[in-house]
Amino acid sequence: MAGFGLCTAWMLICFYWLFCEFPPGVPTSTRDFIQLFIFLAVPVGYIAIHFMAKNPSFNLFAMPMKVVATIFAVVQPIIALLMYQGVYMPIAVVCVANVLVGMASASITLAWLDICSRLGTTSYGRFTGLSLFLGGLLFALVAFTPTTMQPVFALVFIVGSFGLLSYSSRHAPGNSERAPLESVADTWRFTKEIEPSFFMFGVVFALTFVFLFNSGAEAVLLGLISSLVGALAVAILSIADRQFSIIVYQRALVVVTVIACIIMPFVEYTGQLICSCIVTAAWALFTAVNYGYLVKKAVIARNAPLFRQIPSRLAIPASGFAIGWLLAVIFTMTFGAHSPMFMYLRLGVAIVLVLTIMVFLPNASHHPASGESPTGEKVTTTVVTVDTSESELFEARCAAVAKLYQLSPRETEILGFLAKGRNAAYIQEELFISPHTVKSHIYNIYRKLDIHSQQKLMDFVEQFPLD
Repeated sequence: MAGFGLCTAWMLICFYWLFCEFPPGVPTSTRDFIQLFIFLAVPVGYIAIHFMAKNPSFNLFAMPMKVVATIFAVVQPIIALLMYQGVYMPIAVVCVANVLVGMASASITLAWLDICSRLGTTSYGRFTGLSLFLGGLLFALVAFTPTTMQPVFALVFIVGSFGLLSYSSRHAPGNSERAPLESVADTWRFTKEIEPSFFMFGVVFALTFVFLFNSGAEAVLLGLISSLVGALAVAILSIADRQFSIIVYQRALVVVTVIACIIMPFVEYTGQLICSCIVTAAWALFTAVNYGYLVKKAVIARNAPLFRQIPSRLAIPASGFAIGWLLAVIFTMTFGAHSPMFMYLRLGVAIVLVLTIMVFLPNASHHPASGESPTGEKVTTTVVTVDTSESELFEARCAAVAKLYQLSPRETEILGFLAKGRNAAYIQEELFISPHTVKSHIYNIYRKLDIHSQQKLMDFVEQFPLD
């Protein structure tokens, strides 16, 4: 959490803070345009890793990737530090630096989420929520330091994050024995039903951040401090919600976000600022929930590294954010930074978000009662007749458990031995595999089923219901 928190603080400084009133004398629309390059680069970074990860030899934690990410991450703070010292930097150079920092953020975020998925924890929301909360807290502290020191803090944060990332990657279970992305394609089919709404959330959040960005450093500071509330809420709610249902959080976010966007055009600046802070709190909650849910799915589908599974998914809201920022730049250049047209744009986007949720939120049309999947494929179910033998009934229960909890074929085989009371030594001899491999598979089975003793596992399989 400390390492991911440092990464978050670095991103908040580089994405929103360093240039919210800088370069001096540059029009607001130009500053918006300069920052656009960061948000365009983030989805590009995710998509690039998505395609590179299709190569089984690709490793996000390889030394060349670490070196490239480090260089990309430090260029922008170094340029900002030079500019604060009076060194002239062409706008084109600043834009290139922003592209690099955006791509670096995609790589580093994936790396930290991958580490979380490898630690075997089920505290998904607490990890992501508290990490974002820590990052926001560190940012808030930096915001009150002298201006010339802020790029230095950004450099310290990212170097510290890289150091902890290297340490964690060496001590967390490895990814080397897992299969490439294609082996878990079916696991992520469901996410396609909610990705359009994630895209629209990104658009709404970007428009809110542009409003704060155009209102000056004080407004940006208030907005980002408000995000602490959303991040902390995820950590607290995840303690009570062990299922970590993203649909429940999504519905709550729609209500809060849309109400704030509807109110904004009809209130004065103070009211608009309060509504924007509410939306930034919703942004932090959305981000932490999305990260936590993706880690949860990657833990359940444990047969491929997380960095191979989720880049394209994270590119969806990031692309929405980039499009939202682009729309804001166009409206700022055309109508002015605080034109009523900008507020009505936010209202229109909020309405589109509601319509998108209504159309794409999972319902009976996505999961018909006939048992067909969203692609029209027939989903088979396990049916046990009354004359089934005890042996067949046992095997059916093991198969049903394996299917529900997405065990790999080898894990399913070992599950049968464990449910019969066999120990690791017996399984090793029967399957001709090493003790380390047996223990690794047993650990994964217990973790996926959230069971911590063999006796509980035996009882669980014996009592598992079959339709």
